[in-house]
Amino acid sequence: MARLVLVNQWVEGISNNKPPLGLGYLVSYLKRYLGFGDVEVVNTGAGVFEQIRAARPEVVGFTAYSANYASVVRLVRRVKQELGVVTLMGGPHLTALPQSLDPCVDVGVIGEGEQTLLELMRLYLDKGKLSAADLASIAGIAFHADGEVHVTAPRAPIFPLDSIPMPDREALHIERFLKPSPILMNNEYLRGTTMLTSRGCPFKCIYCHVSAKWGRPRFHSAERVADEVELLVKRYGVQGIYIADDLFTANPTRVQRIIAGLDKRGVLGKVRFFADLRANLVNDRLMALLREMGVVKISLGLESGSDRVLAYLKGGDVTVAQNREAVAIANRHGIGCYCCFMLGAPNETREDIRLTQDLIKEILDAHPQNFCQVSVTTPLPGTALWEYAIARGIVSDTVDWRQFSLNPELSLQPDFYVNEEIPFAEFQKLVRQTVEIAGSRRLPAIMRNLSGHYVLQALRRPRLAARIVLDYLKHH
Repeated sequence: MARLVLVNQWVEGISNNKPPLGLGYLVSYLKRYLGFGDVEVVNTGAGVFEQIRAARPEVVGFTAYSANYASVVRLVRRVKQELGVVTLMGGPHLTALPQSLDPCVDVGVIGEGEQTLLELMRLYLDKGKLSAADLASIAGIAFHADGEVHVTAPRAPIFPLDSIPMPDREALHIERFLKPSPILMNNEYLRGTTMLTSRGCPFKCIYCHVSAKWGRPRFHSAERVADEVELLVKRYGVQGIYIADDLFTANPTRVQRIIAGLDKRGVLGKVRFFADLRANLVNDRLMALLREMGVVKISLGLESGSDRVLAYLKGGDVTVAQNREAVAIANRHGIGCYCCFMLGAPNETREDIRLTQDLIKEILDAHPQNFCQVSVTTPLPGTALWEYAIARGIVSDTVDWRQFSLNPELSLQPDFYVNEEIPFAEFQKLVRQTVEIAGSRRLPAIMRNLSGHYVLQALRRPRLAARIVLDYLKHH
């Protein structure tokens, strides 16, 4: 029996090879500051209810983002009806739309959840229930009372960030995620995982809800980052790490200190990294530091090949020329670029999309380790683009949330199409054409990058080699 079960239900039809670090942080925080460790994590896309029931919980907490919100609500209703337990829900969707709290959820957690969950569990352990009178004094939550959704005062972000302990990866059953995977997005399969070294981002892109989720940017110390990398390498044998920060390199001096910390702990050069950056912050000094640290690939949200569209999406503080130069600088330092683009912004024209297609071709031809991803411009709740779509009657609370996955195969529907220039049927063709352009150069790039080492690995592990080929065929 686990008194608390935390649930991450995958989106239907989409697998997940990354551990739910958010739940791991909740577990470790409760252990350190409440002395409470009777927690089980359920993280799967199938048989979720059966696993929850088998744990015989008293409280069940769910995380939900927009793409899986409807399916999570259905699961919560079943849990409530059949098990009769206390139900909690957190995540970016509810943070953005707390008034959407379904009656089957006893308490919604808004924003950063560690301290809020601690206070909720302390209240439950003390009184055996969560009454409206008691909940009113807890910051950062939403709950039902008198037929209405009540939202309490906002909770201040936790500071310093180092006060939050490392995520409890044992609770996440980390070994199941350490099977060889393309964690570095560089055409090879490694034993890898993810980590976070910061929360938040200082920029205000029109399509991004990071600020609403995390508040002002906060950073783990370089020492804490080096400690966590050391743990992943020495305890779990990790070879590759995806740093899933929204903006890892906001402070180059911290990167220098991280390098020194990795060297001091004897793990510099023993693990490689993939990290998210912003193009207008890329320069030779930073790329040299990242290369020294072991970064082999970076992700850049380039979004568009049109300066006009890019200025709208990113607030005018980055240009296509800066994006192009960032890729060139990274490539000069032997670092590949995973470049993200989006189509369908308001007022985007056919010519704008052609410019994006041309930039994709240019980037893919420039370096064998460059890769381009194409998604549909999506008005996620909590963003300025969502407010734009609401004002024009494009979206509502009854929208099909599955479309918010950003995957063109799932989201290419008219329900939240925000572009006003291109008829939707034509836009669908342009998206598929752009996706095809992005994928057409993928196999040649992989072949150019193959070395004797990879061939030898394929011969030694034919099942893994077959899996790589199947992955490629599935997505192209």
